[in-house]
Amino acid sequence: MQTKSDSLSLTIEYFKILLSLVHETFMQKHALKKLPKTFQLYGYGVYNEDKPNLKSDFENIGDDFVNGKYLYDKSREVFKDKQIIKLNEYYKSVLLLYIGYENFEDFLKEHPLSELEIEKQLSLNGKIKQNETHYYLNYYFGEDDVIIKGRTVIFNNWKKIQHTFLYPLEDGSFKEHYSNGNVILKGDTLCINSKTLSGEKYIDGASEIYYIGHKSPSSIKYLVGTYCTFDIYTNTVAGRSILEKCENKEEMEEKSKDPNIPAYIALEVRNKRIINTSTIPKNSLELSKLSPFSSIYGKIPGIYEITFNFKNDFSEVLKFEIVGTNYKINTLTENVYIEKDRIELLNKGSILNFRFNFSGIIALERVNIYFKTYYLKDGREIQKGVFSGIDNENRLVNGTLTLKYSTC
Repeated sequence: MQTKSDSLSLTIEYFKILLSLVHETFMQKHALKKLPKTFQLYGYGVYNEDKPNLKSDFENIGDDFVNGKYLYDKSREVFKDKQIIKLNEYYKSVLLLYIGYENFEDFLKEHPLSELEIEKQLSLNGKIKQNETHYYLNYYFGEDDVIIKGRTVIFNNWKKIQHTFLYPLEDGSFKEHYSNGNVILKGDTLCINSKTLSGEKYIDGASEIYYIGHKSPSSIKYLVGTYCTFDIYTNTVAGRSILEKCENKEEMEEKSKDPNIPAYIALEVRNKRIINTSTIPKNSLELSKLSPFSSIYGKIPGIYEITFNFKNDFSEVLKFEIVGTNYKINTLTENVYIEKDRIELLNKGSILNFRFNFSGIIALERVNIYFKTYYLKDGREIQKGVFSGIDNENRLVNGTLTLKYSTC
């Protein structure tokens, strides 16, 4: 914020513009094709007073002595990635006059950056209301496989946040959980670190990150991001969260009491959650319920050739490799790309399930494949299975398949 001495605080991005204009003005004024070396440019240390330098230029504008090293030190703050650079009243005036501006407001109008950067600069100059408050509905996929809706208030010029999470009870009422934290704007992201009320104390709670691009966060209707925290059962969890902006406090409170979750929210957050149970495994077989079947999973890598048998005696062949070092799937069929894949062991490791989304020249758009894992145990090369999916004409299809498998 601007101080009583009328100094000027600049964001690093606006100081870069100011410094660049000073350099451009200097070269134009003295008909130079490039800037001189540092000492000569800023006019300090060992330099030639008879040759062009900024110290002399600045002293011709004002009446006071100019320290050439002052601007050099400020320019070095850019390379040190200092986010706020402060100029005292005299040097602020001299620099602005040197590049042709009577005041900083005119400079700011002629050099607009992103909404977020402008808001940062205005905040430093005390041009934004410090107590402006923003109201949101918050959504995430929570405990007991239910989408949780709550209230979020961001205040103190995007520095403080309060979450109120509403957990529905059987009698139709809600149980409230609270967290309070700090908001930090970092480049294209909005970061939140909060503390949660536990008993009578606030303990470290969640971390959240939202992408805001180059916009002012207050202008964004939906903040979409991720969270990492622990749930009410003390499990560590992570997932997607959405903050939907409300016009005012009354709208936020009214909508937060509505048990209905909008379809456009449910589509985005349902099942978007990772849960690590509060257990400490004693060995690798206790990492999860699937751990006892890891020996089968370890045999999955290899080369697969799958023939999909459709009706009317039509078939499609897909060949791919599962890499043994990192389980990455590479297509070996020309002009076919697997956009999304999933490998899962089912029924205590007895069934292997592949799920693929395709692009390219292939009859299938997406497919779900099931077959027994016997071939992994007894070395059988050919295995039968079934599939279902959607073809490239948007029709629902299913059929049998033949799998040929070989190790890499």
